[in-house]
Amino acid sequence: MAGAQNELSVAERRKRREEERRRAAESTAAAPAGAEVAIAELANNPRNAREELEGLEGLARTYSESGVLQSLAVIPADVFKAAFPENAHEVDGARYVVIGGNRRLAAARLAGLERLPILVNRKATTRKAILIAAATENVAREELKPFEELATIEELKAELGTYDAVARALGKSAGWVSQRRRLRNLQPEVRKALEERVEGMTIELARDLGKIKDREQQLAAWKKERALAAARAAEPGSTKAQVGKPKVAEKLPQQSSSGSAGSDLDETTKERREACAAAVAAFDGDASRLHIIALQLPTEPDEAVALASHWLGEAGIGASALSLPSLTGDEGHERQARAALALSLAHCEIHLTSCAADDPAHARAYLDWLATHAEYQAPEAAHAHTA
Repeated sequence: MAGAQNELSVAERRKRREEERRRAAESTAAAPAGAEVAIAELANNPRNAREELEGLEGLARTYSESGVLQSLAVIPADVFKAAFPENAHEVDGARYVVIGGNRRLAAARLAGLERLPILVNRKATTRKAILIAAATENVAREELKPFEELATIEELKAELGTYDAVARALGKSAGWVSQRRRLRNLQPEVRKALEERVEGMTIELARDLGKIKDREQQLAAWKKERALAAARAAEPGSTKAQVGKPKVAEKLPQQSSSGSAGSDLDETTKERREACAAAVAAFDGDASRLHIIALQLPTEPDEAVALASHWLGEAGIGASALSLPSLTGDEGHERQARAALALSLAHCEIHLTSCAADDPAHARAYLDWLATHAEYQAPEAAHAHTA
């Protein structure tokens, strides 16, 4: 999609932008914000990430009694068809396409309603803007299932270029995006367990299991967690509510070390290093700021290489990505970028562990990077210590 856009000439792109502005201007003559339109004039969004619209019967009963109180977010059908010509035939005959409220539209049809309140989005006139608007609506209302969120992220990444850009577009952190991307690593059996909501499986556990790249290790970890859930269910006085929430704090076997380099580290450091390990496995953005921080730190090289190697091994990338003889191109850009990330994190982590109090500026810069790009929230004490 994005590649085809880049192949357009300057003149063609200019012409397309002018056409988009013209359509946007014409759309202002359509229904005013907050108006009601005939339900027959509305089409479901063919690009909607929600694969199944659940609970329609109950919602339809509510609508029959009280009507639809919340307006549907829509765009003019002509704007949608111009942005998505491959889906144009799916919205023929409609005046508007719903980009926020497809479930409400389906329930209203089931209830036999004739008119619905709408809010026309005047700004979403390009392919990219429409995708972002629809995704933001779904994410903000928490209407997507885990794999639907993942599909939305991947579609936006194809359009925007990077996962950092996706996070910014959705108003989320890079860590939020990377958490959901872990689901790509789930083995079919684990994925099925999440989709079918098997007892003992939660989205938090699934994301933890997604850290484990090795198939057999991931399945063994899931088997252990499922057995623990069954044991909890068998305990006297246990309830479904208790069973449905396995303690994610019980670390999975394959992640227990996370580069801790021994059991003498405090819990805060261990949690930080687990965030580092997760970043090495999943981060796919620009780590330039982290590299700048790391390059200024006087850290023992061998110690940093050892810690980075551990994280690379856990991520399934292999410590050979740090081997100097292999840096002639044999390792590939992706592995080298991941190795550079691991090495920078290791330098920062070792420096913070040994002398945070003596160098609060670098410590805070590193903690800020972790909080922004990895799954880590520094304790208040750590913030005060580095302030």
